[in-house]
Amino acid sequence: MTAPEDLAGLRLPGGTCRVEGYESLLLHDAVRSPRSPRPHPIWAFLAPQRGLGLTLAALFETLGCPLDTGPLLSTFGARCVGLLALDVDHEVRGGVTTVRRRRSRLLGVVDEIEVVLDLVRGDGAPVLTATYGFVLPRRDVPAPPEGPRTEAPAPAPGGPEHTGEPLTVRADEMKLMALLLRDPNPIHLEPDAAAALGFGRACVNQGPANLAYALGFLTARHPDAALLGFDARFRATVVAGDVVTPVAYDDGSFALRHADGRAAVTAHAQWGRPVVSGTTPK
Repeated sequence: MTAPEDLAGLRLPGGTCRVEGYESLLLHDAVRSPRSPRPHPIWAFLAPQRGLGLTLAALFETLGCPLDTGPLLSTFGARCVGLLALDVDHEVRGGVTTVRRRRSRLLGVVDEIEVVLDLVRGDGAPVLTATYGFVLPRRDVPAPPEGPRTEAPAPAPGGPEHTGEPLTVRADEMKLMALLLRDPNPIHLEPDAAAALGFGRACVNQGPANLAYALGFLTARHPDAALLGFDARFRATVVAGDVVTPVAYDDGSFALRHADGRAAVTAHAQWGRPVVSGTTPK
């Protein structure tokens, strides 16, 4: 039985990651973004994950929640202080920063775990800090007393709403995304695995792919600005066949919305002047 005190402060092995140019182009294809020589901003999620020193399957085994028991991505944030370079090795270091055990109405006992990874260039210059929030079901753990709900509602976005073109989520793109993420979770690949965890017989789209749809629309609206950071919360599942629409607002808020109006992802971005490689944005 994994206890929170066994995980808080856990350092991950770390290592190096490298994003090849052809992979960058393939990712643009996987999330319906026009091909560009610049990496898609969702690499802020993928690149550090590649260099954490463990496969995703091994990471969740280490956290006491194997992939087939249904770990969930709940939040993601990035702070960007340099440019991710293609075809160059970067170093990754970090670990588990916080763990909170609580009772969920839908999942029973869960651990909310935060993993923070720093991505730096070979010369030591920082590139970005990525913060991953996971919800790990603990089905064999007695339920703690139910305390007050602490999650604040999403703030109302400001300014007029700008909507992108609706898109229909496709299972074949999930397979490409799984390769780029190096994510073997069967719920993204096998309808039976998705059904076994209560998602119905449709493969579940990856959370970072959902975020990427919205990020791509957002950054296309600001071609001359630097994306200095963003914070996202994953609020609803998206499965193959769903129709989703990216939405952006003038205050930096953005989202991915289901056809029935439910938000799959809500997020907020910070903008600044273009980042020059090796410098810190002001």
